[in-house]
Amino acid sequence: MTKAKRILLVDDEPLALKRLRRYLQEYRQTFLTEEAMSGIEAVEKIKTFKPDIIFLDVEMPALSGFEVLQQFGERPFQIIFQTAYDEFAIRAFEEHACAYLLKPFSIEQMHKALTHALTQITNEETLRSLLSQQTDNLRRLTVKQGNRLRVIEENDICCFISRDHYTCLYDNDGREAIVDLSLSRLIERLDQKVFYQLHRNNIVRVSAINSLFTTKDGTMYVELTNKMQLPVSRSNKKKARRFLSNPA
Repeated sequence: MTKAKRILLVDDEPLALKRLRRYLQEYRQTFLTEEAMSGIEAVEKIKTFKPDIIFLDVEMPALSGFEVLQQFGERPFQIIFQTAYDEFAIRAFEEHACAYLLKPFSIEQMHKALTHALTQITNEETLRSLLSQQTDNLRRLTVKQGNRLRVIEENDICCFISRDHYTCLYDNDGREAIVDLSLSRLIERLDQKVFYQLHRNNIVRVSAINSLFTTKDGTMYVELTNKMQLPVSRSNKKKARRFLSNPA
């Protein structure tokens, strides 16, 4: 039996919460729900309730909806923003929201956004289940690009970079995606004949190393085939030179 999804409703207006509650009750599925009436309360509820989906207001006292999200490096939930202002839409999707509801929205609009969020969850669960069945090195990775989830093959990965509490993957064309695994977890699961951690903030595909250069301050960099330039730690300089001479 499938577990009921957890939904957190966040809004500082009682009438807005009441409307959301009523719309949820008329959906074809049953949910476990919690509510928060401020950004601070939302942060606490996210930590304790662990929602699958959050209906998140933007402008609230103390912490805005965006500031609530900044408290979480990893976000294992779908975000549906709800606000009376359309100027936050671009920022909302930069935060990987799966929907943006402009108040006052209809029950049909709310249900459509909810269906989209549930579909995203199902897709992610399916892909992660398939990948978790692999007991050897990771050959394929599930990544997020904007609102989309895709699977990327090992040979299409150029490097990984740890940045702002996220692990960013860059493919051979320099396109960015977000990976759920940390660099330390990745290096344990990747084929270390193919990938190597040249610096505490990066992992590179060895065959993607195109050239090396050293700056005036003595810092070595690798230039990759996708034109990105990444630092090499002092202890890995010899290793980087060897990789360039004998690529994998």
